[in-house]
Amino acid sequence: MIRFMYIPNMKKFAEALEKCYGNVLLHLSDNTTCDLKSNSAAMQMLKMLPSGYTNLCLTFTDSRDSSAFIQYMVTAAHG
Repeated sequence: MIRFMYIPNMKKFAEALEKCYGNVLLHLSDNTTCDLKSNSAAMQMLKMLPSGYTNLCLTFTDSRDSSAFIQYMVTAAHG
């Protein structure tokens, strides 16, 4: 699980999520999960969140995706 505390550009973040190879599980506060790749309503709600400070906990089922998101966040921090 990766916790995202700050997302500088939510639109680009959501676009990157859509390109993931595996499932993207959003961990909700009631201890349930939601697969953002198969739940279009949840993905649309995520896209509507404002950029900036957040508290999103995600699990990527494909290891290529977690590596790509770590790289994405490093790049976003410098851009």
